[in-house]
Amino acid sequence: MNTLTNRSRRRFLMSLAKGGLLLPFASQLFGQKVLAAEGLAQRVLFLYYPNGVVPYNWRPTQGEGSIAGSQELSFGLGPLSPWHQNLTVLQNLTLDIGQGAGAHYNDMRGILTGNNQIGTDSASIDHLIAEQLGDEGVLSLGVRTGPKSDIMISKPRGYSTTERPIPNNDPKDVADKLALRVGDGGGSEPDPQLQAMYDTLLSDFDQLEDATLSQARQDKLARHREALVRLKNLSATQLGDCALSTDKPADPYAMAEQQLSADEWQQFPTLCRAQIDNVVGAFSCGLHRIATLQLSKGDENGNLVNYSFDECWQMAQQAMDQGIKATEDGGEVTPITRWYNEFSSHSASHRPGDVPHTAQVRWYHSLLAYTLEQLDTAGLLSDTLVVMFSEVGDGSKHGGAAGAVTLAGGAGGALSTGRIINCGDGINNGYRRFGTHDLFGDIARLMGVGSLPEAHWRGGVV
Repeated sequence: MNTLTNRSRRRFLMSLAKGGLLLPFASQLFGQKVLAAEGLAQRVLFLYYPNGVVPYNWRPTQGEGSIAGSQELSFGLGPLSPWHQNLTVLQNLTLDIGQGAGAHYNDMRGILTGNNQIGTDSASIDHLIAEQLGDEGVLSLGVRTGPKSDIMISKPRGYSTTERPIPNNDPKDVADKLALRVGDGGGSEPDPQLQAMYDTLLSDFDQLEDATLSQARQDKLARHREALVRLKNLSATQLGDCALSTDKPADPYAMAEQQLSADEWQQFPTLCRAQIDNVVGAFSCGLHRIATLQLSKGDENGNLVNYSFDECWQMAQQAMDQGIKATEDGGEVTPITRWYNEFSSHSASHRPGDVPHTAQVRWYHSLLAYTLEQLDTAGLLSDTLVVMFSEVGDGSKHGGAAGAVTLAGGAGGALSTGRIINCGDGINNGYRRFGTHDLFGDIARLMGVGSLPEAHWRGGVV
């Protein structure tokens, strides 16, 4: 069935149509928003990382405008070099977090609400979008966020700002619950004729991709092809076969407060990738369109993460190879055997010249690169939007003026990517061009939400 000739493809599809086998899927093939070219993102992931950045080690070396070349934009953004044309990098975006800025818990409470004192009658931007779409809600996940409900970034309506639900921090439990929801749809095997139909269509797209087309048509073709891949996956999902793996690690220390061992620190990267897999699986199976993933917290208590895990250590070595140095202490560079293990978590965010903080920022952006790879493999990248952000700008000052935000994914063709936007001068009480109130209004618009209850979600950044 998968080796049909060009001539027999038409006969094959016509025979399916005559037999009525195409009818249940015609609305999918021709009614999908991405195929209708309405220019809307079909799903969004809000991806939080803690402690802000070292501005001069994160800021792109290229100026505002189109991204040129495939070299690393900066040390912090380095892992994203294969994905430059899928990025919109926002430097010096003001983080609108409300009064009382300067403490991690205030900054985190305000980062998605625009006001860290918001009351029970409103919600964070992820939940506001879900409400307007009439969606199934927000998939709220975490990785070692800790047990304090007042240090959570996502807030549903009806909760006080200091009593927010703690996201599910256990990847195994998340996968099991998502799989149960998929299992409710039936347990039969995928229809081989239906799968063959999609294989046939995709084979034709492969041949079209070899044709000489303008870049705009190639991009449109790529979006259509990814939509077909997704429909093929969904057709299997509806018959009980879903791209969700329940073979996920569990984290018994997700809500811990005590000091963890080195072996327990080493679990952090695996847990992060497992939660990304859960988000992509939920997206590909049509279980959720909006997800928020909180990767730990502003490290007032670094015991849950500690960036001495091997992957981050390797990036610290890489930083030193590129000339990034440790903080001078009494005129001498602090020995690596001391500073990396002592100052690898919260203290690093207060010591912006330290290699540990620079390394942890690079590591978080490597996780964004992993996210894009998984979305691309699932055929979801072109109409998904990932919003990666932190709760402070320049980590040494806890200020919001030097916010470092990266948008990634095609957002259904509604977002111009492959560019850098400068949003201010990066100085507190200095020149401000755009803030998160503006950006998150844009995110809502890209998801098809025309208006939000609060007027401060303005738009205009992208």
